[in-house]
Amino acid sequence: MNYMITPYALAQFVTALISIGLSVIIWHRRRARGGLFLFYLFATISLWTLANGMEAAAIAQETKIFWSKIAYIGSQTSPSFLLLFAFEYTGRKNILSEFKIGMLFIVPLFIVLMAATNESHELIWNGFSPGPAGSNSLIYSHGILFWVAISYIFFLVFVSSYVLLFSTVGSQGMYKRQNLLIIAATIFPWIGSILYIFDMNPFPGLELISISFLFTGLLLLWAISKEKLLDVVPISHEFLVENIEDGILVVDEKFRIIEVNSSIEKMLKLDRKELIGQSSKKYIPFWDEISPFFVQDTSKKIEIILDGPEAEYVQIHISPLSFSKNNYIGWVLVMENITLRKKAEIELQITKKMLESQIKEIQSLQSELHEQAVRDALTGTFNRGYLDDTLARELARAERNNIPLSVLMIDVDNLKKTNDEFGHKGGDVVIVGIGKLLLNETRACDCVCRYGGDEFVVVAPEMKKEDAVARAEKWRQTLKQTSFKNDGKEISVTISIGIAVFPEDGADADALMVAADRVLYQAKEAGRNCVRVK
Repeated sequence: MNYMITPYALAQFVTALISIGLSVIIWHRRRARGGLFLFYLFATISLWTLANGMEAAAIAQETKIFWSKIAYIGSQTSPSFLLLFAFEYTGRKNILSEFKIGMLFIVPLFIVLMAATNESHELIWNGFSPGPAGSNSLIYSHGILFWVAISYIFFLVFVSSYVLLFSTVGSQGMYKRQNLLIIAATIFPWIGSILYIFDMNPFPGLELISISFLFTGLLLLWAISKEKLLDVVPISHEFLVENIEDGILVVDEKFRIIEVNSSIEKMLKLDRKELIGQSSKKYIPFWDEISPFFVQDTSKKIEIILDGPEAEYVQIHISPLSFSKNNYIGWVLVMENITLRKKAEIELQITKKMLESQIKEIQSLQSELHEQAVRDALTGTFNRGYLDDTLARELARAERNNIPLSVLMIDVDNLKKTNDEFGHKGGDVVIVGIGKLLLNETRACDCVCRYGGDEFVVVAPEMKKEDAVARAEKWRQTLKQTSFKNDGKEISVTISIGIAVFPEDGADADALMVAADRVLYQAKEAGRNCVRVK
C-alpha cells in the first residue's frame, strides 16, 4: 500500500477540493478587474494543496519528496499571481509591462527547477526526518535556496499587502467592509508563513502556508460575491494598518512621516497628529542608527535598542517604495518588538556559558581523576596498572615494527637500613627523590613507574641494550653523587639496576619482567650499586 489517508492528508485534500471549486466559480468572473489573476491564484493553490495532500498520504520517503517537488510549482507561483491581482485590482497594472511580469516569475521557476534537481545539490532540502508518530509526515531540513524562496514569497506578499493597503484611503460603508476582508485576506499568508518558518506549527509536518492562502481566497471570494470587490475599487486602508501588531511607519522621499499605526505611537510615545508631516530626523530618536539603511534599490533589516526603564529590542525592516525604476516615493518601516525573544537569547547565551564552564570543570576533574588513577600518589610516576597497559602496547608496537624495547628495573639498596636510621619519612624522601631523578632523566616516550615499595621500572621503547646500559649507568652515577635532606640530615643511597631487552631476553611482558628481575637480583648478589644485563 503506497498511500494512506491521514488527518494531514485529508486537510490538504479538502483544501484542494475547495480551491478547485473556487477556481471554477472565479473562472466565470475572470473578465472583472483582477479576476483572471485571482483565477490563476486559486488554480496554483489547487495544485499546491493537491500535491501536499498526496505528499501527506504517501508512505515512502521518495514518493513524498516527488510530491513536494510538484507542490513547489504552486507554492512558488501563487504569490506572484497574488501580487498581479493586487496591481490590477488597484489600477496599477500599467506599472508592470509584459517583460516585468515575465521577470516576476524568474525566481519561482528557478526555485522549481532547483527543487526538481535537489538530489544533485541539496540546496532546497538537505535532510529529512520523520514527523510525529502516527502523522505519516516528513520533516524537511532546508538548504539556503529554500530561504531565498521563502524570502521572495514574503516580499511578494508584503508588496501585495502594501499595494492593497495604500489603495484604500478614506473609505466608508461598502469600502470599509471590503477593507476588513482585504486585511484579513492578506494576514493569513503571513500567519501561515511565520508559523512555518519559526517552527511554531501546532501540527508538526502539516504544511500551513498553502492552507492559509485558501483562507485568503475564501475571503476575497466573499468580498467579490457579497461586497462587489471586483466591481468597485476600495480606497480605505486604515483598518489594515491598525490591525497589524508590528509598528508601521511610512516616510516619503524627503523623510517626512506620512503614515503611522498605533504601535508606532506606543513605541515613540507620541500622538500621530504630532508625527504626520514631520521630519523623521526630528521625531525618530534612533534616526542616526537607521538612516544609513535607507537605500532605493533593496530592503534592509536591522536591530536597535530603545532606551527606557527596561531596554526594548526592536527589529526594523526598511523597504523602498516606488512606482517605477527611477520614481521612488519613500520607504515603509515595519518595526517588530523582539524584546522577549532577545532576552530569551541572552538568557540562553548565559546558560550556554555556564554549561561550557561546567563542562570544562568536569573535563578538568575527569583529567585529574584519570591522573590519580594512573599515577603513584607519593612520587608522581605512573603506577603498576599503567605499567601493565603501557608495556603490552609498546611490546605490540615493537613486534609490529621489528624494533627493540628495553625494560630497566631499579631497586634502592638497603632502604630498610635507611628507614631504620632516618625513619620512614626519610625513606619516603629518598623514594620521592629517585622518582624525580628518573622523570627528569628519561625521554618523553619513556614510561617511569613505581613498581613496588622501593622498586621502579622504566619502559624505554626503541632503546637498544647498550644504550639502556649507558642510561642506567648515568642514573647510578648521578644518584651516587646526590644526597637527600631530611630534618637537617643528609641521606645518601645507591641503586641496583637490572636490564632486559626485547626480543632477545623475552618475547612477552611476563618474560621480560622476569628477566629484568632476575638480573636485578644478580646485581644485588654482586654487591649492589651496579648495573646488570642478561
